[in-house]
Amino acid sequence: MKFLHNNNRVEAFSDGVFAFAATLMVVTLDMDASLWLTGAKAINFVSFGASFFVLVILWKVHYNFFRRNSYIDNWIIALNSILLFVVLYYVFPLKSLVNSWMGLQAITRDELASLFVMYGFGFAMIFLCYALMYQRAYRKT
Repeated sequence: MKFLHNNNRVEAFSDGVFAFAATLMVVTLDMDASLWLTGAKAINFVSFGASFFVLVILWKVHYNFFRRNSYIDNWIIALNSILLFVVLYYVFPLKSLVNSWMGLQAITRDELASLFVMYGFGFAMIFLCYALMYQRAYRKT
C-alpha cells in the first residue's frame, strides 16, 4: 500500500529551503555601509540580483511541478529532498560564477574551470531530479 502525502507540507518545507538559499546569497554580500553609501558596492546588488533570478527560475519549476501533480509519494519526497540539498549547494558556485562574470571576484583559469564543473554538476543534478519527479508522477497518475 502506497502512502500518499499532502503536498502543502512538502511545498512549505521546500519554499523554506529556497528562502534559506536566497538568504545564503545575501549573507555573503559585503555590507560595509560607507562603501554602499558611495555607490562603490552597487555592482554587488546587480550580482545578487542575477543570482537571485536564477534561483527564482528554479523555484518556479518546482512550484509548477507541485501545481500540476497531486501524486506525492515517498519516492517524490526523496527526490525532492535531494533536489533541495543540491539547491543549497548550487548557490555557492552560482554566486561565485556571477561574481567572476561581473568582475567582482578575481579567479584563475583553473579555478574558473572547476567552478564551471561544480555549476554544471549542480545544474544537471537539479534538472535530473525534476525529470525523475515528473516521470514518477506521470507513471503513477
